[in-house]
Amino acid sequence: MTDNKHHFKFEYKWVIAALCFMMVMISLGFGSSTKSLFPDEIAKELGVQRSLVAITESCRYVATAIVNVFFGVLIAKFGPKKLIIAGFISLTAAMIIYSYADTLWLIYLAGTLLGIGFSWTTTTMVGYIVDIWHPERRGTVMGVILASNGLGGAIAIEAVGSLIDPTVTGSYRSAYKLIALIFAVTLVILLIFLKDKSPCASDGKKQDKKKRGRDWEGIEFSLLTKKFYFWGALVCIFFSGFILQGTTGIVAMHYKDVGVDYAAVKSLLSFGALILAGSKFLTGFIYDKFGLRVSASICTVLAILSTFLLASIRGGEYAIPLAVVYGIISHCALPLETIMLPIYAADLCGKKSYTKALGIFVSVNTAGYALASPLINLCYDLAGSYVPALIITGAVMTGVFVLLQFVISAAHKQQLLTENSEKVREA
Repeated sequence: MTDNKHHFKFEYKWVIAALCFMMVMISLGFGSSTKSLFPDEIAKELGVQRSLVAITESCRYVATAIVNVFFGVLIAKFGPKKLIIAGFISLTAAMIIYSYADTLWLIYLAGTLLGIGFSWTTTTMVGYIVDIWHPERRGTVMGVILASNGLGGAIAIEAVGSLIDPTVTGSYRSAYKLIALIFAVTLVILLIFLKDKSPCASDGKKQDKKKRGRDWEGIEFSLLTKKFYFWGALVCIFFSGFILQGTTGIVAMHYKDVGVDYAAVKSLLSFGALILAGSKFLTGFIYDKFGLRVSASICTVLAILSTFLLASIRGGEYAIPLAVVYGIISHCALPLETIMLPIYAADLCGKKSYTKALGIFVSVNTAGYALASPLINLCYDLAGSYVPALIITGAVMTGVFVLLQFVISAAHKQQLLTENSEKVREA
């Protein structure tokens, strides 16, 4: 008699995936998705302009950009677990400093620590870990993990927003203390359960050579830097980060400026965070099904539309319906600054340059973040409105869409040339 029972074999890689899901949900959900709730309150309490408070975002993003340049060296020396633990220590310290800061320089210090923490707990780190533990289904697992940001953001905005709500007793300082506590608890969980190395790490080479751009060997990084499409990709990535972060960072303040009530603002932000969770997974699915050009183009077009739509929201009876539409399409564009970065690195650069290209792509994207907040808020201080900045950024994003088409075509031509050369050598 034959025993047809299938014995379930527990694989720790799924624990790692769950821990990464939690890590992103907490770090980005509570540390980043809530960011637009704080600047106006901080500016009022410290008696300064919004643009001065917004410099903390520049400190955050400059720190992230610098640290990501050295990601390859640091991960080789310390391994992912130590960097992740250090990252959550930095995030916790940042929230504590924010909660007690009574001068701008302490706000900027907290922003710097926040940037260092995000360098080791978000997209770049998840890309590295997933590549080791889940090489056979990298895109799907990455999409699910990064989608947790939206879930965490929806929870965080409600919890944090309730503390900041000016109609009830509370303060932004209490909100920061709550986030610090949540970060500290997460740190302990990761310290106990996270492991550095996968027993199947060597399986990373066992992937099918299918579908253009996915798993090609690529070219050496020194040669890659001489290609037009590499620098074109950096331009697209920089302005995508600048525009998306710059606009999402001022949404709550823009709504309040045009007369949308606070309760509606909070609900709209929570709604958008849930849309973001689904859009990251959907972007990964579209990429798997239709390739880079279709997935990247959809996100870019939605970014253009959302920017102009936000500029058109003025108040009145159509404000809420337009804001709902904006919340949907803007959050469907946001994968350009998260899941699309590892996809760009793999699809445009190939395996030989993947690690270095990913670090640089994330750094350049983050550099865009760093400039966005102070410049857009400076526009507000000068014009008394965010509308002029939104119109300009929408026009720039249109240029990004055009350039992106040339970048993808050139990169895929390079892949065909490389593969043909390899076939000739093998023959």
